[in-house]
Formats: sequence, C-alpha cells, structure tokens
Amino acid sequence: MKNSIIAKILFLVLIFALFINAFPQEKSEVSLPWIEFKNLTNIDKNMIIIPLDTFEKLLIQTGKQDYKSYNIANGNVILNQADFKKIVDSMVNPAGSAGTPPYSYLITKAVYKGKMKSENTDFTATFLVHVLNSDQYQKVPVLPVSTALSDIKVNGQPALVVSENGYTNLVLKGKGEYRVDASFSVKSSLSKGPYQLYLYINQTPITLFELEIPQPQIEVEIPQASQINTTESNKTTYISAVIMPTTGLNITWRKKFEVIEKLPSKVYADMNHLISIEDNALKTNTTINYNILHTEIEGVTVALDDNVNILNIYGDGVGEWQEIIKDKTRMIVIPFTYGKKGNAFVNLVTEVPLSTEGLETPFTGIRTLNTIRESGNIGIELNTSAEVLVTENRGLERIATQTLPADLINRSVKPLIEGFKYSKHPYLLLLDITKHKKIGVPTAAIYSANIITLFTEDGKIVHNIEYNIKNSSKQFLEIKLPKNAEVWSVFVNNEPVESSLNDDGKLLIPLIRSNSLNSTFDTFPVEVIFAESKENFGLFGTKESLLPAVDLLTSQVLWSVYLPNDYKYLYFSSTLEKEEMIRGLNIFGDERVYDESEANEVGMDKKDAGDMEAKAQLSEFRNAPVAESDQMVQMSKEKSFGRKMEQLAASPSISQASGSTGLLPIRINVPMTGQIYRFAKTIVNPADPLTFKVYFIQSWVPAFIKWLIIIVLIAVIVIFRKKIKEFIFKLSAKSHKEHETTEKTVYFNESDFKKDEAAPESPDEKNEAVPEEEKKE
Repeated sequence: MKNSIIAKILFLVLIFALFINAFPQEKSEVSLPWIEFKNLTNIDKNMIIIPLDTFEKLLIQTGKQDYKSYNIANGNVILNQADFKKIVDSMVNPAGSAGTPPYSYLITKAVYKGKMKSENTDFTATFLVHVLNSDQYQKVPVLPVSTALSDIKVNGQPALVVSENGYTNLVLKGKGEYRVDASFSVKSSLSKGPYQLYLYINQTPITLFELEIPQPQIEVEIPQASQINTTESNKTTYISAVIMPTTGLNITWRKKFEVIEKLPSKVYADMNHLISIEDNALKTNTTINYNILHTEIEGVTVALDDNVNILNIYGDGVGEWQEIIKDKTRMIVIPFTYGKKGNAFVNLVTEVPLSTEGLETPFTGIRTLNTIRESGNIGIELNTSAEVLVTENRGLERIATQTLPADLINRSVKPLIEGFKYSKHPYLLLLDITKHKKIGVPTAAIYSANIITLFTEDGKIVHNIEYNIKNSSKQFLEIKLPKNAEVWSVFVNNEPVESSLNDDGKLLIPLIRSNSLNSTFDTFPVEVIFAESKENFGLFGTKESLLPAVDLLTSQVLWSVYLPNDYKYLYFSSTLEKEEMIRGLNIFGDERVYDESEANEVGMDKKDAGDMEAKAQLSEFRNAPVAESDQMVQMSKEKSFGRKMEQLAASPSISQASGSTGLLPIRINVPMTGQIYRFAKTIVNPADPLTFKVYFIQSWVPAFIKWLIIIVLIAVIVIFRKKIKEFIFKLSAKSHKEHETTEKTVYFNESDFKKDEAAPESPDEKNEAVPEEEKKE
C-alpha cells in the first residue's frame, strides 16, 4: 500500500518534469528543499520503488539516459535514499524561468577621446555593451555610417560589423559584457574659422568626452555638456566634459581676449503705447523694449506726469518699483532682480482721468531716463460709446493704424482708430472726448414662446405657457396676468419655484443664468400654468382671450387654442397671424378635430404613420414664417397637454420638491377630443397685445341651414322642371349648330373678295342669304 502511494507521488513529480522538459535547460538546483521534498514523498524508508518507464522519463531531466546501473526487478527500479536524492539534485530548471530580459542588449557607457590636428581630429571611442540574450546573434549599433571608421575591436579582437539603418552595427553572440573600441576621424581646421567641430554619437546613459586642441588661451563651448573642465599645458588645451544624453556634440572655440577697460553701458529704448479710452479714464498699456550694450545694468528709471496713476509694473526679472521726486520731477525706479544686458522688457499699466466736460484730455506719455535715444508708437482704441477727436498733436507723426507694430495691434481688443509715432521727447496729444447717452441692451430675451389654451364648455380657460429664455443677468421675469387669473404652477428649468407678486400686481418669476457655450447662451424653459373663469358656451356668441404681457422681447410666439366640439366656429380675429384655414368666414369650411386617445395609439405603435399624420396637420401661415421643426415641437406639446395636467396633479407639492412654499397643482379633467387652431407672430414687443376672439354657433344650426338650402333647391327643380328642360334643350341645339358652322369649309378668290368688299350687299340680298330655318325662327 505504501509503495503504491509513493508511486503516485512520484508520478506527479514526473508530470512536473515533463512540463519543464519543453524548455531549454541549464544546470541549476531544485528550488524545493530536500527536507520538504522528503516529507512530501515520505521516503524515510530505505528503499523506493519506481516503474521503469517512469524512471526513464525522470532520468532524462538529469541529462542522463543510462539506467542499467540501477537495481531493476519485475519492471521496477529500486533506489535507496542516497541514489534518489542524487537524481533529484541533478534535475534542472527550464530555461527562461528567471524571466525574459527587457532588452536584448544595453550600451551603458561611452567615452570619446580626441586629438585635434591641423586638418582633422582623431577619435577613439570606447563602449561598454551588455548582451542579455545568451544563444542568439545580436546586432548592436555603435556609430553612424557617416563616421569615417579606421578600426573597431571587441574585447581586443577584430569585430564583425555591418552597415544597416544608418548605423555601423556589431554582430555579437553570447550573453555577457563586451568592451568595444572604435577609431575614427572627423574633419576640423586649426588654421581658419569658424572654429567648430560637430560629432555624431550614439545616445548613451553615461557619456564622457575628452579633447586635445593644440592652441593656448582659448575658450571652449559645448552646449550639450553639463560640466566642462579645461586645462592648459605646453601650448595645448585639454578639455574634459560630462555630456547629457544626446545624439550629437557641437564643440566651438575661440581665442581669449583681455578686456582692457570696462565700457559704460549704453541703453536705447523703444516704446509701444496702447491707449484705451474707457468711460472715465485713458488707460494706457505701455511696453518698453530696452537694448542694453557693453555692460549690465541693475535697473531703469522713467518719468511720469503728476496726473498719471500707476496700476501695475511687471516684466521678466522686474523687482519692486519705487516712486521718488527729484528736481521737481516724478520718477519711477524699476530695479532688476539680476543684472541685464541685451534686450530687456518692462510693461507699465497706467491711467489718466478724463478732463471735465468741454476740456481736452492731454497725453504726454512716459519718458525714459539715462537712455541714448527713445522712440515709440501710439495706438488708440475706443472701449466706450464716446466720440473721440484729436484736436492737437505736437512732436507726433500720424500714421496708418495698419503700419503700427504687430505687438501693438495684437494687444488691442477693439480696432485701432488712430496711430502715431515719435522719435524723441517731448510730445503732446490732446483728445477731445464727447460722451453720449448710452442705450441699454437687453440682458435677457425670449427665444420662443409655446402657448396652449384650453376652452371648456362650462367657461373655464386654462393657459399653459412655456417661455424659452436666454438670460445673462436678469433676476426676475415679470408677467402681467389677466384680472382674476389663478396661478396653478410655475417651473424654471423643469424645477418648481416659488413666485411672488410686486406692487403693480405682476407675477415675478426668479430666473437662472443661461449656460454659456462658445460665447453663446443656451435657452432654459420657464413654464406658467394659470386659469380663468368666463361664461359658458351658449347657442351662439363670442369667446376671447388675452395672453399675459411679459417684460422681454419675444422672437416667436406659437399659440394653439383648444375649442370644444359640437360648435361651429364661424370667424376668428386676432392680433396674431391666423393659419390659412381660418383666415376668412368658415361657415361650411373644414375643421381640425383632435382625438388624444387616437394620437397616443398612433404615436406608440405606428411611429412612422404618426409622423406622416403630424406633417399633414401642419399649419400654413401667409405672413409669419414658422419653421416645420418649430411646428412639430408645438404639436408634440399639444398632444401631451392632457397627460401633463395629470402628471402635475399627481406630482408632489412645490414645498416638498424644492424646500420653498407652494400649493399642489390643481387636478383638472382635460377633454380628450376637440378642435384645435393655431396662431403665430414673430418679433413681439412687451407692449404688443396678444389677443384672440372667435364667433361661434352650435353645430346643428349650420347643418340645418345647409339641408334647408338643399331641400329648397330640389323643390325649385321639381316645380320648374318643364321650363328647365326646354331651356336645356334650346341651349344644347344652339351649341350643336355653332359646332357645325365652325366645321364648314369656304373657298374664295382675292378678286371676288375685293369686289364684294367694295360693293356692300343691299338689305334685300342680305335677307336672301338668310336660311329658311333662321327666318322661321
């Protein structure tokens, strides 16, 4: 029994051995400790029995195939503990079990040593290469093919090289570290300039550079070097540098020269003034471009008039400025945080208050001190509704605004209206600025208004108004409701809100700010539902309605009016554009009957048919251009009007939804069928009245009149049937005779025709020409 258990354990070991046999192997130790393996296989006994075929497969993992030296009996191999441990120790791990290297090779370090001659420079480059793949040939690029190689060795032996992909590649095999030495030459010159040398190299993590130049007293520059050391010996300059990772070195050198005397600095200034005319001041944004020669300076100074207020001074390396008064001159001292030479920029933002009405505002600019020369340009932009007139300019030359510097033009927000330039101080610019009364522009507008009004037979009128508003800063929407109107609910952006009444009795609805997208404002809906009570519908009469006035301009209004069935609506009058089907008298005209239950059924189950039906129900307006998409939106609101009323009645109170006070929406039963007619208007001012009036009569009255007319016509036909028959017969005979006359052909010659024309017929001849039938008649 124990031997069977041991055999099973050894079989599992064999399975593992077969798995690792699929990989290339190398000599290694088994990672499982002997004590653990001994406990696992329970080989405390002296002898271990393994089937022969299993033992052969296990023995292969040790690299041996000879099993005859072992004790074999009855097809099994019998081993003692020492022999079995020896076999286990000889087993190897699969190649690659330690992990695949992330790179096939690495060049970790490169050292370049050069010696310059009269016409060229000889270099020796040493590379440290690590090959990580053990059994494959590896191509390692070391230098660009443009390099003139004279020799290359690997570990002191001639190397195998090949040119490929723009590089000279070494061919290496075997895992390990290699030292590569390459000798090459680069063109250079010691006798004529420019004194420079460019060297293409392979980018490595560590790059060291050494160069001998047989010239004394020279200055060397290597932009790619993070550290440069130079020494001089025997009229030769020795250079050593640590190079940052790069693919090229640019070495330049020049003779050192001794400065005999430090020259004083020379400073030139070029100014660009942008004058922005605001509501109450001249705001000036000035850029001063200093050109500093010879020696560095620690700061600059400018002079200003007493009426100029400094708002800001900034620039690269500009410190904290100070204001002083010296020789009755107001000066601004602007220090630099470090000494500056070459180009330096300083920006000043100032303003000058506008003079009182009727007086010109002077501008004398900013004057730089301690400069050799100052010149500049002036551009004027208008950021207000005032009118500007240049009444005087001294020391300035007027130029076209498009010829001003690009920096000055680009800094302006509005188009420049005037341009000047000057070459020295002093100068004077007098501006006569006349302010005009500003006209306020709307901060909000109603993009569209979709209105649905329901008339019930018992005299109730329910209005559902949705305003789509664009708002930048308006706080409230003011709505003047009809007298005795009862507000049921108010929503802003589909959320219930608490509204209020002002002293004039207008409804105040708090607004939100529109979301801004690409410098435009989005619309948000404001919905108001209110009701009125009027007289019931009678046998005949009129019904009218007045829409509430709002304090915003409305781009487009679409008004749909629901009217009850069983009535004929004879004539509509409105301050809005009526749709084409109701423009005139409509005694026997068409009716637009709406059945919400059928519309819902079509909309749910037959969408395409519903769309076709909706397009067939579109209105035609003669003078108010209403897009088809806008009408489709209006029709969708018409069809959902009843459902919306039910949802409002079932919704929670405003106080529950938003935390503010309010009442539950009142439940009403909206008729499922009725007649619907539409009205439209574009560009509606707040003062424009929006009214509607209709003349109606019960439907049976026009029907009765129509049938009465039909009966009277039938009675007349019956009574006068004989005379009507004779009249029809005569009319038919005359028509037949005229048809035969037109088909008859007449021949004549021109001479007879002229003779007859010269001598007209006598009355007797005319009578003879008349046929007998016509005489009888």
